[in-house]
Amino acid sequence: MSEAFTIAAPRRRQPALEVDGALVAARLGLAGEAFRQLMADGKVSVLCERGIGEDSGRYRATFYYAGRRARLLLDETGCVLEATGDAIARPGPAAS
Repeated sequence: MSEAFTIAAPRRRQPALEVDGALVAARLGLAGEAFRQLMADGKVSVLCERGIGEDSGRYRATFYYAGRRARLLLDETGCVLEATGDAIARPGPAAS
């Protein structure tokens, strides 16, 4: 059973996009219920970008939690075109 949730598209005139929370949770290495709670608690950061030019009509939704990133490439209807998940490097101290 999917755990879909809605994210806002970055333009007011665009409809909200609905994505499968279980898909995102798996790419962040989380169980579905844990992911749902972390989203409700505001502990997962989300960035949604709208494509322009040759990427017009596509969106990239990126979710960040605990040094991991889940990235979905979506079409204008919210259909997942690509889904990835990986660890991300945390910035180190500034070099002097």
